Amino acid sequence: MNPLYTIRESIRITLHSGSMWFLVFLLYLVMIPAFILSGGFGAVTLYLMMPGMGLAMPDFLLPLQDLSTAGWAAYFLLSLVLLTFSSLLSWAIQAAMIRAADAAADGHRLSVRGAMRLGRQRWISLAKLAVTFGLIIQAAGIAPPLLALAAGENSTWGDALVQTAQTVLLPLSTVLGILVFLLTMSVALEDVRPRIALRRIVRLIRAGWWGFLLACILQGTLAVAVAMAFAVILAIAVFLLMLGILSDSVIESVLAGAVCVFAAPVGIGALTFVLMFSTVFFTLAYREAARMAAGEEPHPVGC
Repeated sequence: MNPLYTIRESIRITLHSGSMWFLVFLLYLVMIPAFILSGGFGAVTLYLMMPGMGLAMPDFLLPLQDLSTAGWAAYFLLSLVLLTFSSLLSWAIQAAMIRAADAAADGHRLSVRGAMRLGRQRWISLAKLAVTFGLIIQAAGIAPPLLALAAGENSTWGDALVQTAQTVLLPLSTVLGILVFLLTMSVALEDVRPRIALRRIVRLIRAGWWGFLLACILQGTLAVAVAMAFAVILAIAVFLLMLGILSDSVIESVLAGAVCVFAAPVGIGALTFVLMFSTVFFTLAYREAARMAAGEEPHPVGC
């Protein structure tokens, strides 16, 4: 695989694939409920720990202190079910994006409707992935606040539990997330069952591991670059806002709001580009690894 050619081709497909742009915004809509649900669970748990930290709890959260263990267990299970269902939908959209990228790499245009026609077997395979890996990933995300909740008012013990759980579970969730993405790619491109997809991924990584490694490095580098740029913009906005409050001036506050208003769409566009570019690059790396695993010659122009 020619890295420079693959990067150029990934950029070309990303910029010219209208169906992928639509699908990624559809992905955002699917993920919003999941973020709200998981974030809400963590926020409620944090508030419940406030008495143990010597902080006053808001009045509207006081009834939660009387919620029984069975009630919290039911909320935990319902959260897992809803989050797993959202995982299934998000992975289905990612599979459609991969199919669109694969078609674009062959010089064809695949409509949104055509990309979403995954077929019965793909939906079954994705559902199996959601029920197995999805449950594990979502449980790992909810486990730290759940442990903090179990610690009750002992904030010191609760903080230790949360930190330990986050240290152990975050790397696990990251690795599982990458594995699920590769399995989704195998299901999307080759329409195979999860067990076959796992064996297929192992074989392809052995054949073209450096292509997947390069994809991970590029994705991480671009994501960090966008995050750092946003951190700088956010710091500027906060500085202007604080300056306006301290000086009792409206101009700085208006400027802070303007920075946020103009930066938000640019940031969403940058994050969308990173997501799409990474998906395309991974797809091209998968295609080249499949050629190498099959003993075929590399693509004449590099990928």
